[in-house]
Amino acid sequence: MDTLPKVSIIVPVYNVESYLSRCLDSILNQTFTEFECILVDDCSPDNCPAMCDEYALKDQRIRVIHNQKNRGSSLSRQIGLAKAMGDYILFVDSDDWIECNMLEELYQKITNDHLDMVCCDHYKEFSNTIEINHPLKNSDTITLIKQLLGFQISQHIFNRMVKKSVFSKITFPEASYLEDFFIVVQLLYFSDRIDYIDKPLYRYCYNSTSLSHDKNYTRRTIEYYNCIVWVTHFLQTKFDDASVLDPELSNRVNKAKLAIILDKRERDVRKLFDFYPRSNQLIFNESSTLPFYHKILLFLATKKIIFPLRLLDLYYALRKKLQNRSR
Repeated sequence: MDTLPKVSIIVPVYNVESYLSRCLDSILNQTFTEFECILVDDCSPDNCPAMCDEYALKDQRIRVIHNQKNRGSSLSRQIGLAKAMGDYILFVDSDDWIECNMLEELYQKITNDHLDMVCCDHYKEFSNTIEINHPLKNSDTITLIKQLLGFQISQHIFNRMVKKSVFSKITFPEASYLEDFFIVVQLLYFSDRIDYIDKPLYRYCYNSTSLSHDKNYTRRTIEYYNCIVWVTHFLQTKFDDASVLDPELSNRVNKAKLAIILDKRERDVRKLFDFYPRSNQLIFNESSTLPFYHKILLFLATKKIIFPLRLLDLYYALRKKLQNRSR
């Protein structure tokens, strides 16, 4: 590449042989051409490493990094970011694809309006359905973070272009589960100017074999809880009074605590309630979407009473029988 790229696209690659060509073709067909595409092959066991090298031979804008051992998508993103030469960063998942004008639309918006981050809508494609998701509706930092915590805006990293300098302030998680939420809450805090394009330019495609759909419930429970703990501590250090983010923050904390309580293999929950104790007072707030009996479990746990889950199992069985009889 004779001149430095304006945008760096980072694509972690692992076990996506069936999807990779569609993803890379959509990148190479962009109307905006002043970019580099960094493929981080995370020791993929299929034909992906060879496919990455073949694409790099076809187009000099593609660079390939082959990890020496499997690092996971979070660390692979960091590895790609460390090698990025563009002033702006876009992450693309290797089983997804992007509209041909995505780079052009985002780059024009972020440069013309002197933004730190610009977001767009994205399609969710699964079961022959398409959903449009609007990720940003307000430029106020507290409101945006509250909306993120409350599941009102997208927690994905792939539908946003970000100034590279912002990433110098970002901490990446060690685990790959919920890494987008972990990163996006920081991006919202550290980006001074954020805006939004009301167009669905990214195509998210459901892949049942991806890490985000890992069936290891216990691992996901622990990683979810650890993610919420880190995010909560981050927000407490950045805001003089983190209660400005309630009830959304407390709802997220209580959902993470409940996940630990309900996992029969992770029953040491008494220590959980020293973590953001304000959430214990907001278990029954109106905005909480937890079922009432789950709120009762949380409330009992705050009193150091661990409700026997076998009784909960009996409750579910009895409830199911009663529902069947009423039909």
